Amino acid sequence: MPELRYGVLGALEVHVDGHPREIPAGRQRAVLACLLAHRGRPVPAAALVEAAWGEELPEDPARALRTVLSRLRAHLGQEAIRLDPAGYRLTRAPTDAEEFLDLVERARTAEPAVAGDLLGRALALWRGPAYGEYADTPLISTVAEHLDRLRRDTIEARASALVETGQPADAVAGLEELLAEQPFRESTVELLVRALYHAGRQTEALDRLRAYRALLGEELGLDPSPALTELEGHILGHGLAAPRTRTAGPPAWLDTSTAFIGREDDLAELVAAVADNQVTVVTGPGGVGKSRLAAESLAVLHDRLGLPISVVELAGVPRGGARAALAEGLGLRGDADADTDALVEFLTAVPHLLVLDNCEHLLDELAPLVATIARRCRDVRVLGTSRHRLGVPTELVLPLTPLRLPDPGATVGSQESTASVRMLGDRVRRLRPSFAVTPDNAAEVSELCRRCDGLPLALELAASRVATTGVGEVLARLPEDLSSSGLSGVVAWSYRLLGEPERWLLQCLSVCAGDLGAASLAGLMRHVDNGAEVGPTLGELVESSLVVRHEVGAGPGADRFRLLEMVRTFAARQLQESGRAEEVRTAHAHWVAELVTDVQTDWARVDGAELSARLARCSAEVSTALRWALGAGEVALASRITHALARCWHWTPSPAVRDLMLEVAEHGLRHPGPGVAAGVASGAFVAGERGEVGRGVELATAALEASHDPAVRATAQLALAVAAMYSGDIPESVSRFRAVAADPGLTGEANSSMALLACYADDLDTAREHAEVALAAGAVGSDHTLAFARYAAGEVEARTDPDAGAVLLRQAAEEADRIDAEQVGRVARIALFALLVRGGERGEAVTLGLRLVSDLRRLAAWNQIWTLLRVLAELLADSGRWSDAAFLLGAAAGASGAPPPMGADIERYAELRADLSRHLGARVTEQIEALAAATPRTAVLSRAEHLLESHPARL
Repeated sequence: MPELRYGVLGALEVHVDGHPREIPAGRQRAVLACLLAHRGRPVPAAALVEAAWGEELPEDPARALRTVLSRLRAHLGQEAIRLDPAGYRLTRAPTDAEEFLDLVERARTAEPAVAGDLLGRALALWRGPAYGEYADTPLISTVAEHLDRLRRDTIEARASALVETGQPADAVAGLEELLAEQPFRESTVELLVRALYHAGRQTEALDRLRAYRALLGEELGLDPSPALTELEGHILGHGLAAPRTRTAGPPAWLDTSTAFIGREDDLAELVAAVADNQVTVVTGPGGVGKSRLAAESLAVLHDRLGLPISVVELAGVPRGGARAALAEGLGLRGDADADTDALVEFLTAVPHLLVLDNCEHLLDELAPLVATIARRCRDVRVLGTSRHRLGVPTELVLPLTPLRLPDPGATVGSQESTASVRMLGDRVRRLRPSFAVTPDNAAEVSELCRRCDGLPLALELAASRVATTGVGEVLARLPEDLSSSGLSGVVAWSYRLLGEPERWLLQCLSVCAGDLGAASLAGLMRHVDNGAEVGPTLGELVESSLVVRHEVGAGPGADRFRLLEMVRTFAARQLQESGRAEEVRTAHAHWVAELVTDVQTDWARVDGAELSARLARCSAEVSTALRWALGAGEVALASRITHALARCWHWTPSPAVRDLMLEVAEHGLRHPGPGVAAGVASGAFVAGERGEVGRGVELATAALEASHDPAVRATAQLALAVAAMYSGDIPESVSRFRAVAADPGLTGEANSSMALLACYADDLDTAREHAEVALAAGAVGSDHTLAFARYAAGEVEARTDPDAGAVLLRQAAEEADRIDAEQVGRVARIALFALLVRGGERGEAVTLGLRLVSDLRRLAAWNQIWTLLRVLAELLADSGRWSDAAFLLGAAAGASGAPPPMGADIERYAELRADLSRHLGARVTEQIEALAAATPRTAVLSRAEHLLESHPARL
């Protein structure tokens, strides 16, 4: 078979054995173009006939197609086109489009200089519009448009890389050409202005901005985006550093109540570094105080940067979990953890200071992730702690050394002033206030600090023993030479001083992932030792500084306990050597299953806020238990856990837990049976909530085939009902919900959904009947079910009595906030926003709209965002902002993931678009819609936020 290569980035090209081969114009080229546009998939004969003849079909289409394919094979080789049961396909051969896509993908995680080179090579492959003369044909246009969009994005990405590497003048020409092609492309205008500014052509940069403002206003009646307006102000002020907005204070992270000793210079250096650099990493050995130094810096950095701060503790995150951990740390409880682009999208709109603690075991994942964030989110700052540098090209590394040791020949006063002695003395005095460094013990204190290598954690551990036995006794029992073992030697020494009960509890604690209360620890130990006493033993571990105690809130049970990571690692090793590791991990998983099952059992009997708090507290333990169960082949136990979680209706697990729920389901799908069907059904529910309709249907169907358990079948039916609703099959969805309603615990859930479906179909009598049943079931059921029922009833009631509907929607939203039913809260507020807009309550609508923009952005809830923007378009049109209304309506219409309008909204938005076209003219409306469709969705949302902030009715 000859060696083939195809070219589609311009007019269609074929190379055979390295030489160009001309394919005759007409049907052969049309069929080849269609096959290339569907590479990797079989193309039905009917589609190829349409590509070759259009509507003027030959007398025998099948025979005529075989003739065209035969002639085409004569040019390409007989094996170049194969017939599969589903149609014809090209055999594997490279194309310039694949090379282009590969170069672009490689550039995404490369440093700017390398990225610029890769993107330049990618753009050099283009010879004209993708697919040339076939770009506008029905079967090819979508593929061609996608490639052309990527080409335009690549021009911008290369220009951005050139500006970052100090070559702004080289970026100008490509951007000018792109603007000649698409004059309203705002992202290109912004990049061009930045390039001109950094090339020393500030006057031209301002002229460009002003010309664009005039063009946009005269042609489309729009103002520039908030980003461009802000950019103009920066240029006029001769600086492009974005102004900082005051945010809420820094998060409470580590316990910083003890004195911070000997790190004053390190703290000042760290603050200056983070303020001036995008990526700063504090490195040093375990126990040297990296995390404490970062924690101490947060208040100062907050004041200086004005950025919201998110702390991501990575010590317990397994390999492969870095991105999900970052998403969870940012509070992105929707599906923004799906890919890096979603994280970048959020951080571009809401810049943060990201604190990544204990990075060392995830460097391979974190380096490309942090490099991408730093390159694409100019205002974000990253502060990491790690035993090793990240390996990001732009990072600034700050090595942290141990505290200064005393000079053995110095006076007592001089020794006492050194940092290590000061810290040891402070920690001892917290337990024994009368302690002091005196001429009698100065030499011993100095030697103890030396033995601890000046490591703060080692000094903390030693201090707890000094307080009870004295310096001399500690020195006598502490190994003489710790230079080979360092901090781990101090931990081992502290461990050897414990009694057997304390050692065993410490080993058992090593399997726990997060902070636990004393009652939870007692529950775990019941599963391990059937009732071992925890209180006194735990107190001894706290006194020995091997377990950290901190408070969360006030009142009984506010104390939480956790292991320092170094201690956890040591204790886990001791547990493994004891031969009882599997026994303890099995007990831990059964304990977690008991926790979540108890919550699920209480779901209709206990206050919803308490239940959600209980689930949130054990989330880290759930992740640990599920990962262990999957690795150990205990899929039935994992299924028990995930099914209990899935049936805590309207509580949203963390992204990491949702991923594990799906993993459990996939295991169950590969090895089906009644014991794992619950996990498969739970995974189906998660998949449906994520919009993965096909996956959800497959899992739910498998669960129904494998189990006759009523609870499992109800969960699977609910997953199928949701999937049918998302796919637009309303009759199927209603049928499934009716089956779900047979479960007494799901009567309220099913009838709430059926009320909504009937409302969308304008069957208000049926909708009211279902809403009444749902409210009655919610009144005797769970708080979460009642909140959802109020939302559904509010939607129904609002159709005939907006005031009564608004009351129900407000009640639903407030209750959802109280019980952490996040999805119910946001859909209720969107419905309320629509009521306020349509009822003329502009002031309250604008205030609510601003809250929704903030909440939905954090959740990456784009389905709801597009719905919100449609309603906002109504508000703007009602205020005479025709162009702005057309922009938002066009953005929602052109977004690939936007849900279509349903029920009465179909006619409402058709009428609104017609009204806009009458005011603006059809041509201007189409131009605005084209501009909106080409605008990045984060920029669309930022414009919407600006329109709300500047609305005259804002309260």
